[in-house]
Amino acid sequence: MRFVIVTGMSGAGKTSALKFLEDINYFCVDNMPPALLPKFAELCYEQDGGFERVAIGIDIRGGKLFYDLFSVLFEMQENGYDYEILFLDASDSVLIKRYKETRRSHPLSRRGSIEEGISKEREMLREVKAKATYIIDTSKV
Repeated sequence: MRFVIVTGMSGAGKTSALKFLEDINYFCVDNMPPALLPKFAELCYEQDGGFERVAIGIDIRGGKLFYDLFSVLFEMQENGYDYEILFLDASDSVLIKRYKETRRSHPLSRRGSIEEGISKEREMLREVKAKATYIIDTSKV
């Protein structure tokens, strides 16, 4: 089974990536709290071919729950559940433009600027990006 964790910068296209993966017959779940990953992986792996491809969207929208990700990934490895991490990124200028076009606020900039939110998020995601199997820059998409 192929088990893909889709994560990355807010505004980089995670939702679009999950929609694409769903179109090519992945079973997709968006915004899953990391603490639920091991049990969900167990359920998927026990289906004896019922799930050949699974994609899970995880990002900072989970707030404090996001910080559980590394311990959860370690637990999954310990239990023999293989996974890949797809990290989506884009340049700061592109992310700012996307947020301004949609008139949405960045999840980490409720009281500050979009730039501050992006900077905080890059710091929070640095280790996840370093652990990623694949990194895709969506700046030109």
